[in-house]
Amino acid sequence: MNPLKFILFCASVLITACTDKSDRIDYTLSWTGNGIRVDMEVRSCLDSLFFTYATENGGFTDQMSWFQDLTPLKGDVTADPATRKIAVVPDGGQARLSYTVRCALPEDYYSPKSCLWDMFRPDLDGEMMFTRTENLFLAPENMATPVSVRWAEVPEYPVYCIYNPGKGTDPYNGTAGSVVGSAIVGDPLLEVDTIMINGRANYLVTALRKSHDMNIITLKEYFRDFYGSISEFWGEEDPEPYSMVIFPFRNNTFEMTGNGFSNGFLSRYDATADTILTTGRRDIFTHEIGHKWIGGGNAWFSEGFNEMQTGYQTVASGLDKPSFFAEYLNHALAGLHRNPHRNDPGDLAEERFWDDGDYTWLLYWRGFSYAFHLTGLVEKTTGKPDAWKVMMDAVKPFLHDFSRERFLEAMGGLIGKERTEADFRKYILEGQDFDYRPEDLPSGCAIVRLPDGTPKLEITDTLLFARHFSVHLKS
Repeated sequence: MNPLKFILFCASVLITACTDKSDRIDYTLSWTGNGIRVDMEVRSCLDSLFFTYATENGGFTDQMSWFQDLTPLKGDVTADPATRKIAVVPDGGQARLSYTVRCALPEDYYSPKSCLWDMFRPDLDGEMMFTRTENLFLAPENMATPVSVRWAEVPEYPVYCIYNPGKGTDPYNGTAGSVVGSAIVGDPLLEVDTIMINGRANYLVTALRKSHDMNIITLKEYFRDFYGSISEFWGEEDPEPYSMVIFPFRNNTFEMTGNGFSNGFLSRYDATADTILTTGRRDIFTHEIGHKWIGGGNAWFSEGFNEMQTGYQTVASGLDKPSFFAEYLNHALAGLHRNPHRNDPGDLAEERFWDDGDYTWLLYWRGFSYAFHLTGLVEKTTGKPDAWKVMMDAVKPFLHDFSRERFLEAMGGLIGKERTEADFRKYILEGQDFDYRPEDLPSGCAIVRLPDGTPKLEITDTLLFARHFSVHLKS
């Protein structure tokens, strides 16, 4: 062959090969007995790629101590511990690297105050596997990048991957976003029950410590009834299975906490508990399931409006009476009023969300109070008692691409731009106390003040108040 033609031919082969292999990540996972080894192959035509290990969730500063034994196998790899950034330079359109994630709580660990934060820390040892996948997979800049996940070595006990519902450790193909925003659990007592909801298979995953049959029937009924109801509220026609995972803390006696994901949620509970589905734990389940729809944006919305949804949907689904909503809101009103930071600016509260539990709850309760305030205004301007449904229909188009500007525009279309912007600035940005003027409240209720000034919701007309919720109410 002519030398020039041969050079051109080789160049075309290299270009074609690089194009064929671009934008793909393949993960192979191996259980080591006290951690998970990750072998990662990256295919890309780019000169370099940047990944992030873990997030700031939980307020941790030691994430890179879990990320160990980083080894380049092809191409070049460097890590910046300060930013948790991993730079990968492919060689011939390909890079290979390995690392191991190791982290376990000490045997004598006991810190109830930090349990919410420990939901974001891996706990991997011979007796249990728990990790959010943001602490396992490296997140690329483009979360739509195709990925595959394969397990080469698994522990002797069962493992459940929320990103691959109902399929254990079977090979998975999806996107980086689908595997990074998820969780993995493994336990000798792990069991998976298939729950049919609206003709679709969903999964209840448990690792119950006290009794094999502890609350299983009640949990199944709750999952079937509530998830079916909230899916109907949102007009959900999602064929993707949903996983409800209830997993114990290994050494912790914190009652329960949870994380919500796009296709499931994970709640961790006190392993010494005699019962799982107490009212408080049910509310956590309901809140975490709600994050399937309300989970993006600032915490005043993602957590606060989801608290409003928790109270509303508990009644609307028939799990409890309308009086439950009043009790649930009053807990938030009291918490907000007595919070030492209740009048701090919103941006400061967002910045310090992980620094202090008071700041964490501040945004839950302020957002919940603001959502309740808006339902009264929306009912007055639209004449519709189901104002929460009206509000959620208005924000539904951008729930997965939430922004403050789009939210204000949507609410402005319901109650007017001037009122929307003024109230948002007053209550969310500046942190002023809510006025709770009678003319602005939803029908059938009033706000009274306790001796210390704490606001309290009272139902003044049971029938009027019940109209705010969907059907299937308990008598």
